[in-house]
Amino acid sequence: MERGAVMYCAKQRTVKREIEIKGIGLHSGQPVKMKLIPAADHEGINFVRDGVVIPANIEYATAFDFSTTLSKDGKQVRTVEHLMAALYFTGIDNLYVEIDAEEVPILDGSAIEFIRKIREAGIHTLREEKIYAVITEEVVVKDGDKFISGAPSDTFTATYHARYNNRVIGDKKYTYSCMKEDFENVAMARTYCFLEEVEMLQKMGLAKGGSLENAVVFEGDTVLNPEGLRFEDEPVKHKVLDLIGDLYLLGFPLIGSVYSFKGGHRLNAAFVRELLSRKAFELKYSSQIDRVDFKRLVA
Repeated sequence: MERGAVMYCAKQRTVKREIEIKGIGLHSGQPVKMKLIPAADHEGINFVRDGVVIPANIEYATAFDFSTTLSKDGKQVRTVEHLMAALYFTGIDNLYVEIDAEEVPILDGSAIEFIRKIREAGIHTLREEKIYAVITEEVVVKDGDKFISGAPSDTFTATYHARYNNRVIGDKKYTYSCMKEDFENVAMARTYCFLEEVEMLQKMGLAKGGSLENAVVFEGDTVLNPEGLRFEDEPVKHKVLDLIGDLYLLGFPLIGSVYSFKGGHRLNAAFVRELLSRKAFELKYSSQIDRVDFKRLVA
């Protein structure tokens, strides 16, 4: 379904055929080959590394330093959030992601290349109804002045409010709504960093594969990438992309309103865990969601 409300599907989905994607890890700098392999109804999204199956679920999220890492039985897969956002945007519920290194390839630093690969291969509609997690009560998690809140809503919206002491990023917010035709704007937003952070990140063993080809780099208020920004608010849109990818680790697409003020991967994960611990959502099949807008948009 080529529209902003792509996540609204009546049936579960997978890919029509196996997809191979090659690249390098943003933080590891290591070459990686990844295969997206069709899966059956209710199998969910699972990473496979060295024979270990790691469900794309918050239960297995173990590290959040500048990306989200999933781990199980001594194996890990890092930087899963962009791929998870791409799977959300394409409505994929069931998939095996076979990977031969520790990190998902960064490609251009956004989710759009994953989406294009999935579209090229085609999306297969399965027999079973899609399941949604419908937020039923307000939930808030905080870390200092940072917070994420969630509330019941008839649709899904994700808002990120950034506040940087930087002229380009500054104090901006952006809302993604599955009712709008703009999901590609979010999907195309690239990851970013500040030049003064690079040395620190590399001392931490991070950003070894980073370059102007897969990240936006700021030096003060200057964008070092020769092509500039894809959008004036590209950094804020990328934060929305990260938020959506991390939220999909709930295991089901949300219906509700989520607002993040200065949040990051760690707070995103805390919010998903709070939803679970509070049992603040109800799982519903698509046919059980009695909403006019939903019924109009499902495909």
